[in-house]
Amino acid sequence: MLAFAFAGSLVIYILAFTLPANLLTLYGRVFLDGHLLHDAGDPAYLRMVLAFVGLALFYVVGMRAASQARSRAAWIIVIGGTLAFILVLLFMAPYDALDIYDNIFHGRITGVYGGNPFRQVIADFPRDPFFLYTPWKSSPSAYGPLWEMLAGLTARLAGNDIRVNVLAFKSLAGIFQLAGVAVLVAFLRRKAPEKALSGALLLGWNPVLLYETWGNGHNDFAMAFWILLAAILISQKRYTWASLSLVAGALVKFIPALLIPAALLVGWRGLEMPRLRFRFLAGTLLATLLVILAAYLPFWNGSVSLIISRRMDLFTTSIPSVIHGFLTPVLGPEGSATLVSLVALLVLAGFTLYRSILVKEQDPARDFTSTAFTILAFYLMVTCLWFQQWYSLWLIGLAPLLPQHSRRLALVFGFWVLTKQFVFGPLIVPIMSDHPSTAVWLEPVLTLSILGVPWGMAVMNIRHSRQMKAAKIPAEER
Repeated sequence: MLAFAFAGSLVIYILAFTLPANLLTLYGRVFLDGHLLHDAGDPAYLRMVLAFVGLALFYVVGMRAASQARSRAAWIIVIGGTLAFILVLLFMAPYDALDIYDNIFHGRITGVYGGNPFRQVIADFPRDPFFLYTPWKSSPSAYGPLWEMLAGLTARLAGNDIRVNVLAFKSLAGIFQLAGVAVLVAFLRRKAPEKALSGALLLGWNPVLLYETWGNGHNDFAMAFWILLAAILISQKRYTWASLSLVAGALVKFIPALLIPAALLVGWRGLEMPRLRFRFLAGTLLATLLVILAAYLPFWNGSVSLIISRRMDLFTTSIPSVIHGFLTPVLGPEGSATLVSLVALLVLAGFTLYRSILVKEQDPARDFTSTAFTILAFYLMVTCLWFQQWYSLWLIGLAPLLPQHSRRLALVFGFWVLTKQFVFGPLIVPIMSDHPSTAVWLEPVLTLSILGVPWGMAVMNIRHSRQMKAAKIPAEER
């Protein structure tokens, strides 16, 4: 069955993804991605929907087969399948996203021009050969200094060929997926060898992860990897390294910073002697400060260098976007954006603190993974201002370590939110945005369509967890 799942998935990737959008044949076309899906019309949307349905089915078949297999042949199929899928998607032109071109250009600002992507913008380099490919010409980098260091090195090595740069930046993001599979397998082979193969397949064959990382070149798993690594390090009682792993992730995107309080609390409770506790806390905070200073020193541009300060006026497909839309006629766009973003930030901070404090002393390592998942899910489903479907990779990265019901939510979430790009976006946005009487309801309808199913599953999971706790069923059996 593993071979069957591999063969079926490979055929879909070739026929539905790479052949219709071959990077090599489409080279030289301005706005190489972004418009490819839209220009192909309704048949392309239908093809993508059917392709992901097929991939989801083969993925489930593969997961079930891997959970029962132990042979060397099974390992060859899983690892070989991962590499084959990667190779095919590597040559797919980014199909429905523009971010990779901004990433390339910001890397060129650092690595080619010796500039600062937190201070200088793409518009400052109008003669660059990639200038016409980028959509966000007036915005500084939205990522952290660690990512920009890696992007600068990659851009410098890739040169001035757009194809080479696209391949290089896909590979830069994708390396973290391969690293995630490697550290996960190494961990599971020691702690739960019967789960190692299925864990490798869960991350290595996940169609959403493969498509968004190796297909569209999003860098979200470059952040999610550090969260996965932190969860593994905490299970090994390497608390300082786990906290620094989260710091590294936050230097790619700020999100892992939300999990640092829980990691520090786990380390504090995991050490019994007061002397060791204070040494851990002081040493970790000092190391964190030094890492942050070293990372930001080459790029510092005042408070605007901080990622979160530049993301408080963008809204789409979220509860805050709905509230912002209804408040705009009363407070104006800027006043509404400021109020909604600050309230969302306060709610997220309060929930993060509350959930971090709940980490139990009995099993802090397992509780950290559940806490991290809960905080990330709460952010994505409740307080995220600018929700995009590739953010689901944050949850997928933790899926192999989660209890069954949480793992199911992470995986279903990843598949379902793709409907924003392939189903509900194309259906709802053109119809409702063109009419003033319906435009006000665009965000509520779109948000409910995209997040309604995950909300329902989350509520069911909460009820399930409470029932299991009442029945005193161990977390690994839930």
